[in-house]
Amino acid sequence: MSDPHNSDFFGRRELLKLGAAGLGLGAASGLSPTPAAADLDHQQQRPDLGPAPVKPFAADPIDIVRVGFVGVGGMGGAHVRNFLGLEGIEIVALCDIDSARNEEVSSWVTDDGRAPPAMYGRDETDFVRMCETEDLDLVFTATPWEWHVPVCVSAMENGKHAATEVPAAYTTDDCWRLVEYAEKYRKHCVMMENCNYDRPEMMVFHMARLGLFGDILHAECGYLHDLREIKFSDVGEGLWRRAHSMVRDGNLYPTHGLGPVANV
Repeated sequence: MSDPHNSDFFGRRELLKLGAAGLGLGAASGLSPTPAAADLDHQQQRPDLGPAPVKPFAADPIDIVRVGFVGVGGMGGAHVRNFLGLEGIEIVALCDIDSARNEEVSSWVTDDGRAPPAMYGRDETDFVRMCETEDLDLVFTATPWEWHVPVCVSAMENGKHAATEVPAAYTTDDCWRLVEYAEKYRKHCVMMENCNYDRPEMMVFHMARLGLFGDILHAECGYLHDLREIKFSDVGEGLWRRAHSMVRDGNLYPTHGLGPVANV
């Protein structure tokens, strides 16, 4: 067992706290449209949501987490497979407008010896019915980006915690909307930034904690990923992702780079 008093200890709880801090730093960088400098202070100020909580909300531990997935395509399906490898998880429901993909992912659940999940996908907003109907602890969305906020809001309105693929939102107003609903309904809403937790980043975090880089005074980051094959595909992510690149310029999910470097 790791010794928390050891100078090179890098515990899981500390990592999660650092990851959350890193996400906060990068959250506004890819928002559109790009605000003028005079608008930045206004956008970073808390809108009229009432006073911020004196103490951050923390939910009680849950022995068996009942999960509903919204969007089970490429990334969503990968998350389902990851969750199947975890203890204390019950996959209760799947929601996707691609019924064939829904059935395929459902078969992974039953092939793992679990009960078949409830199926949703009548239309693009059927996640609302899932959130209203199913007894869930967590709703995890890996939909096209424009649906991330609506899914998270529906989850929290119906008493569920929310988790979302990147980006959690791409306007400042929607970022504050997630804050508003999380505070109002006292539910966690988490952006699942995987790049904070890959092995190379974890190694660098640990090396920094050991002091191997000395005093870090400056850092640069970036994220390079050739997505041409995906963006020109006529299936899955290609059906919606290239539209964003046609009308929006910039770093569309900046936490892939800023999240890890902020932790160093």
